[in-house]
Amino acid sequence: MTEAPAYYTVETCMATDIGCVRTGNQDAIAFVSPGNHDERHRRGVLAVVADGMGGHNGGEVASRLAVETICREYFATPDDDPQRAIEGALRKANAAVFCAAEANETLMGMGTTVTALVLVGQRVLFVHVGDSRLYRLSDGRVTQLTRDDSLVQQMVSDGLITAEQARHHPERSVLLRSLGTRPDLIVTAQSSDRPEVGDCFVLCSDGLYDSIEPSEIAQVVESSDPQAACRRLIELARERDGSDNISVGVVAVRPANAGEKPVPVTREMLAGQMEGK
Repeated sequence: MTEAPAYYTVETCMATDIGCVRTGNQDAIAFVSPGNHDERHRRGVLAVVADGMGGHNGGEVASRLAVETICREYFATPDDDPQRAIEGALRKANAAVFCAAEANETLMGMGTTVTALVLVGQRVLFVHVGDSRLYRLSDGRVTQLTRDDSLVQQMVSDGLITAEQARHHPERSVLLRSLGTRPDLIVTAQSSDRPEVGDCFVLCSDGLYDSIEPSEIAQVVESSDPQAACRRLIELARERDGSDNISVGVVAVRPANAGEKPVPVTREMLAGQMEGK
């Protein structure tokens, strides 16, 4: 077993694209790295991808509100335990989206998926609701850390259909759980092995993984820097389908620069829209 790095640099890119068919983007993304070294040591860095749903502009409102609330609440809570902090942040986001829908009849029924990743010291934490995904690339292997909260995933688990059949099933977008559609949300943060230099984490919405296999995602990410990888993955998704919004985040664990303080330091290369690229 290799020794975990005492400290490291995180190089990241988060990008979202409207796709080739939709007139609006219901996905939302965020990456937060505190400027204060003590706060980075306490909370680490946070990456979030959300895929909204709902008539009118409900999906766009739900995903944006969820991401904003999670980012604010995770860093604002006084609880020093990052696991409890990220769980609480998702519950606060669920309440915010549900209350916003209750207050505006045009937003009734809106909701969103959420996948959030926290790297803090030697800990890798993630929380997940819906069918946006988190992959981990390590030593040439790609592992899906999240399990889709979807009807077809349940059918696969029950042995009713194969994983390949699920990819093209007409009800593959039917969710069993989402954020903001019910007043209460049960969420438990999960953990993965400690971060190692060379690891990469990929967060994405179904607009990406519906047309790109995990092995292809790994190949693109491992052969490029995060910015180039995000651009290439979005290009591939648009070429092959493009019927949905497309969001992806690549978080790469790099060696720390000489003389850096022993806390995770982040270089964020790109964040925001890549529409029409």
